[in-house]
Amino acid sequence: MGTFDCMQAMIAGYLSSPKGQEAIRNYLSSPEGKATIDAYLATPAGQQMARLLLLRVMDTLEISADAKAVLRTALEEKA
Repeated sequence: MGTFDCMQAMIAGYLSSPKGQEAIRNYLSSPEGKATIDAYLATPAGQQMARLLLLRVMDTLEISADAKAVLRTALEEKA
């Protein structure tokens, strides 16, 4: 395993740990994290990722099938 692969494995391990997840949560809720998210969502790739995530999240929400259909149609129209 090369140095780069080893570093990737270490980072992935940290990010999947409770301490790593807490660090991510803290960063994303900070002003800097919010600015990073806003900058990413302003890009075409960020918009596409947001739609993908919203569609996945919507499947887990306890809302009516009609509401899901309306939201899904609205999100897919913007794609």
